[in-house]
Amino acid sequence: MITDNQGRSPQLLYGVLLLVLAAAGITCWPGYAQEAHQLTGEVLSPREYQVAQRDSTNRGTVSVTVHIDGQPRAVEVRLGLMADHYKGTSTDWVALAATDEPGGYSGEVTAAAGGWYELQVRVQTAQGNPVIATVPHIGIGEVFITAGQSNTANRGNRHAPTDDRVVTFDGQGWRPAYDPQPDNDGEGGTPWPYLGDMLARSLQMPIGFGCRAVGGTPSHMWLPGADPTPWEHTPHYRLYERLKTVAQQLGVNGARAVLWHQGESDAQAGTSAEIYADNLTRIIKQLNQDAGYEIPWVVAAASFLSAHASPEATQQVVDGQRLLWERGIALQGPATNDLIGPVYREADEVHFNNLGKQVYAERLFAMLWAQFYADVPLVMREK
Repeated sequence: MITDNQGRSPQLLYGVLLLVLAAAGITCWPGYAQEAHQLTGEVLSPREYQVAQRDSTNRGTVSVTVHIDGQPRAVEVRLGLMADHYKGTSTDWVALAATDEPGGYSGEVTAAAGGWYELQVRVQTAQGNPVIATVPHIGIGEVFITAGQSNTANRGNRHAPTDDRVVTFDGQGWRPAYDPQPDNDGEGGTPWPYLGDMLARSLQMPIGFGCRAVGGTPSHMWLPGADPTPWEHTPHYRLYERLKTVAQQLGVNGARAVLWHQGESDAQAGTSAEIYADNLTRIIKQLNQDAGYEIPWVVAAASFLSAHASPEATQQVVDGQRLLWERGIALQGPATNDLIGPVYREADEVHFNNLGKQVYAERLFAMLWAQFYADVPLVMREK
């Protein structure tokens, strides 16, 4: 048989890889059943709920890797829409090429932005009888890396997207983007289910997040090669390395942008505008080099830390964020220093409450729409 990329049996619930026989009148042939039994394999990639970033032509490419034990005559793949209401177009069959690895086959399949798609793998046997395996929930859409401090990490109440096309990446696999987000500091909630719902409804395509936010981190802790002391036994360890890793795992041109909300700890530390801008510039340029392409950064105007930072220090950080926009290093993100008081913040007067997260997500959505999607008609509800 052919198993999924997590080693699960095809008899499990829909949502794991399934083994099916291609043609309904052939499945009862004794010779076919014997042949299918002898042919085993595994789909190594993509993984369920994986989202590929679409390109400027509104198309995206999914890399496929399969391992087959046996002697197949051909291995082919296609993307088929899982339901008529999903945006996108099913593809034709594409042949995979044998790799240097024994039993290895790999290739790419390109489709229009949309989904969910179902990846179908067709293994042609020597007798011409195809065995088909499927990986559901493959998307082509928009992918974002999120990073910064606790207001974009897991704090406060948890949330879950209402749209099933909003997912998250933990560095190994993908899943629906309910809080807490994986590889994020904390165990609470984030703004990303709110933002994901707005983008998925308006763009009518899957939205993916790779979250790497850690509370209490000043900008210098994110610098490439930053000394991990005294953070080496905490989630703060090697922040830039974690950011670089997720960018490289998503691949070249694998993300639309980095969404950065951070600055509170710099205000507390009294970081000047020039130093803040220099720190972020170094981080951004190094990530572009390590990722192999220029990832746009959307940097919020954020530095409010209640009574822990003076108004002058708070303004210095915002001025540093403005320098990034003016110098073309980063795109302008939403301002959040006015989201204060019990209407928008928790009792600690630092972390966003439910409404604060929602308003931040709405402001970020508006700025993303203006910067990336201005030519797309805005649709907030399903037709």
